[in-house]
Amino acid sequence: IKPGIPQSILVRVVEICGVDYKLKGANMLDNKYPVLCGSRENIENAKEYLKLFTESRLLLRDIARLARRFNTVAKIYTEDDDLKYIMEIVSQDVTNRDKLEILDKVPESKEDCETLDLCGKKIYVYV
Repeated sequence: IKPGIPQSILVRVVEICGVDYKLKGANMLDNKYPVLCGSRENIENAKEYLKLFTESRLLLRDIARLARRFNTVAKIYTEDDDLKYIMEIVSQDVTNRDKLEILDKVPESKEDCETLDLCGKKIYVYV
C-alpha cells in the first residue's frame, strides 16, 4: 500500500473487501508500512476500492471547500451504487460535510450541473 493513505480508509477497505493488512518493517529505513493480505482476487478488489475511496475523499473535500467559500450546499449525484455508497461513507470524514448532500435520485429542478469523472464514473454536482 502506498504511504499516506489514512487509517480510516484502510479500515473501511478491510471491512468491505474481506482482506487484512499487516504492518511490515523495512530493515534499512527502520519504517513500518501496511501490506494487504488475502486472496489475489480480494486484494485486486481492495486496490480498486482504495483508489475509489482516496479519490472520492479528495473530490468531496474540494467540493465542500468550494461550497463553503460560496456559502451554498453542493448536491452530488451518481448513477453508480458502489460509488454512491463510498461517497456516503467518505463524506463523514470530510470537513464542512454540512455543505455536501449525496442524492439518491436526480433533482427535478433545473439547477446548474457540473459533470465530473472519477475513475471512469460520472458524478453530477448541482449547485
